[in-house]
Amino acid sequence: MQNQQLSNWLKLSFSYGVGSATFLKLVQHYGSVDAVLQQDLFGLMRVVSKGVAQSILSDNSLAQVEQALAWQAQAPNVRTLLTLESPEYPIELAEIAQPPLVLFCEGNLELLKNPKVAIVGTRHPSTQGIENAHSFAKELALSGLTVVSGLAAGIDRCAHEGALLATNGASTIAVIGTGMDLVYPASNRELYRKIREQGLVISEFPLGTPPTNNNFPRRNRIVVGLSRACLVIESAIDGGSMISANFALEMGREVMAIPGSIHNPMARGCHKLIKQGAKLCETTNDILDELKLSEKRLINNVIIEETNDPILLAMGYEPQTIDVLCAKLNLDFGELCGKLLEFELSGMVVNCGGGRYQRVFK
Repeated sequence: MQNQQLSNWLKLSFSYGVGSATFLKLVQHYGSVDAVLQQDLFGLMRVVSKGVAQSILSDNSLAQVEQALAWQAQAPNVRTLLTLESPEYPIELAEIAQPPLVLFCEGNLELLKNPKVAIVGTRHPSTQGIENAHSFAKELALSGLTVVSGLAAGIDRCAHEGALLATNGASTIAVIGTGMDLVYPASNRELYRKIREQGLVISEFPLGTPPTNNNFPRRNRIVVGLSRACLVIESAIDGGSMISANFALEMGREVMAIPGSIHNPMARGCHKLIKQGAKLCETTNDILDELKLSEKRLINNVIIEETNDPILLAMGYEPQTIDVLCAKLNLDFGELCGKLLEFELSGMVVNCGGGRYQRVFK
């Protein structure tokens, strides 16, 4: 898109009172964004109210337009402004009821082409919820799925961190509820930096937009809209993650939930969803099955079939010490340590500490 076209698109989309529905109605009526901006007050009032028409004709949004263009120009290799007309704009997001008109993107745009799964949950997870978010996100990323979440505290943060541990580049997309020049919460600043470098950060909000309560449901619809499925890890019965689950149902996305203890208030939202028909999720294979994806896993971009490796077969279901494995397999200590390190880096084995290792079963 040429700079003037992009500038016009931004001006109209940033105009007060112009949301997705109004924007698309105007463009449909007049044929193009440029044609909309060529109208006078009375021409615009054929489609919108006088107040909105005056907003479009004013220069009130020009500062935001200039800031956005300057932001992109500062790092053109990693910063991109996508509009609904951009070829890189994700198709699945364009198909939702109110698609964002503009996406500020920083990082690896190629991730938008990947199959994606949303992981959402409470800002106050239990220890088990934290472990589930880390492990599910990592395993899904190792399976070639890009994990999408909202960069909030709690489950969101853990999901992003888990996905970043994958070594095959599937990584993670963070959708934020502020302008791209702000980090909220501030405690996620380092994680924000890592995602910009190894994943992708997205916002529909103009630069300088602060975190307000209304922004986060809007952010959640993008998290879900980008994704083929929504996994709820922990949520109170009236938590914000339930909004995401409802968005997913409205958009025709799969909804899945991990059950928890009946005594955990942060499991009640998941239990409610399961009662209402969400898929009960125990392993990542439940997700892959639901999405009709292969259970083969991508490790360092190499597809691995079900294992026949003698070391993995010898590990069973319980943690094993290196000494026990050496005795079982009649292997040299150094050789076994090297193999275990390979398996750990590829997500097939977990180091439990104290010289003990456990196989990860998919």
